[in-house]
Amino acid sequence: MQTFIKLMHSVPSRLVRVFGGLWLVIYAADLPPGSAFLLAGLGTAIAVTGIADICPMEFLVSATRRRSARSEERAA
Repeated sequence: MQTFIKLMHSVPSRLVRVFGGLWLVIYAADLPPGSAFLLAGLGTAIAVTGIADICPMEFLVSATRRRSARSEERAA
């Protein structure tokens, strides 16, 4: 999992997320309003995670690891 997180923090991966998110926002402009807002919001979130160098999976994995470490301490 650490390899995936390192990959997501690399510059090429960040650029793909930024341009992919912007492409979703632009594509959403031609859709009906309900799906346009949904896709534009998703595209914005993807672009922002690329710009800010945030990997959502990293938060999920670290939260899971912290929980398991505490549960092991309680069990001991």
